[in-house]
Amino acid sequence: MRRTYCGRNDIAVASGSAVALLAQHGIDASPDSPTVVELARALLRAAAEAARLGVARLEGDYSARPVDPLFASAETLPAPAPTPAPAPAPAAQRKNDQTFSKAFERYSLEKRAANAWRPAMDIDAQATASIFMEIAGDRPLSQYTRADIGEFVSALQRLPAHRTKRPRFKGKSVVELVALADTDPSIERISPVTVKKYATILSAFWGWTVDRGLTDQNIARAAYMKPKRTIRRNQERDAWGVEQLRTLFNAPIWRGCKGTTRRTEPGTQIIRDVDWWLPVLALFHPCRLEELAQLRVADIREEGGIAYLDIHASDDDEDGDTPARRLKSAAAIRRVPVHKTVLELGFLDLVAERRAAGIRMLWPELKAGGAANRLSFDYSKRFGRLRRQLGIEGPDFHSFRHTSITALVRAEVHPDIVSQLSGHEIPGERGRYSKGAELPALRQAIDAIAYDGIDAEFIGSRRGIPGANLSDSKNA
Repeated sequence: MRRTYCGRNDIAVASGSAVALLAQHGIDASPDSPTVVELARALLRAAAEAARLGVARLEGDYSARPVDPLFASAETLPAPAPTPAPAPAPAAQRKNDQTFSKAFERYSLEKRAANAWRPAMDIDAQATASIFMEIAGDRPLSQYTRADIGEFVSALQRLPAHRTKRPRFKGKSVVELVALADTDPSIERISPVTVKKYATILSAFWGWTVDRGLTDQNIARAAYMKPKRTIRRNQERDAWGVEQLRTLFNAPIWRGCKGTTRRTEPGTQIIRDVDWWLPVLALFHPCRLEELAQLRVADIREEGGIAYLDIHASDDDEDGDTPARRLKSAAAIRRVPVHKTVLELGFLDLVAERRAAGIRMLWPELKAGGAANRLSFDYSKRFGRLRRQLGIEGPDFHSFRHTSITALVRAEVHPDIVSQLSGHEIPGERGRYSKGAELPALRQAIDAIAYDGIDAEFIGSRRGIPGANLSDSKNA
């Protein structure tokens, strides 16, 4: 708006401020005098420039400088000496002036005690603190300013991706990595999503310091705004196409392999273990990989003749044999009926065998791993290798979730039921008052998921392999 006034030379909106400003300095001028006109025009230009710089800061660009000639040169002039402020008391003399590391440690302990962080969130929080201290140092909280937050965000935006995994980056500090990336345009930077995540974590911490009376303001609030999307949200991740599914299920895992350690080599053994079942389950149920990986035998239930997956969290029953179930959100707690194709493939027979053998985990061969301690950690890597070996580009395992949700939408399933099955919050007031659909309606919706030619006969066929030996995971 201020730029519009400048372009129209509409100084009327600023003339009152100009007259008042001159009066403060003992100058009496009429609104139509040349002095007021010039000062009002300068005020408009100043307001427009300040607005431009403010937008740049909100978008995370702290390098923006004035471009209006009236102010660009003035920025290099020495500023008037400020009135000396009383020297701050040493940190040791302040009762609540903790160092960043001590405060963040206390913050982390509170979050863990309240079970407010999943393992992955805890890892991200510690990474955020580590990077911030490398950039801004570990000082008393009162000594940090908004400029320190700006330096942190700037370093994040220039930091190489996969800095903890690539041998080239091992042993280098954040400052060294940023300098390396600045001189080598071929180095991939961390994504805006990750920058936003770390900036949000830091802002949440600083908000906590205000709540605890350790600081007076959240200097990290809105420190970074992720760039606007250049593509639509539903185009950010690929879904599986029918031909890609045909390629996948024609792999030796489903058509016959040489054994558990030679799953990618054609042979006569079909081993219905976790590697065989997880893609099948994910294709016909809109579930996340970890939700399927952490299922227990007891989580496969039946009500009114309808078999379903009972997906829920259980942080209070962790033991050495059955790790706790963890979910992304409260909306992820749900019942998902078992698809008719999965029933035809004998899924309940597998469950019955596990139950009879006293096996508690549905996939006992999975072991938790990775920084987030996920049961799907090793399997996710195996599936990625399989996909690349088959020459399938684009979709990954999480794309099964996109594929099954798309199938529900194309089958014209009610959006609320789609949300309920996929573990998303039902939007608006309906989400507040709706208690959700019952199992029969959910089963009807799940069974509407269909793909041309990808059915139980296609997935379970041994394709006439001579001497094919069909075995389950207990014989693998």
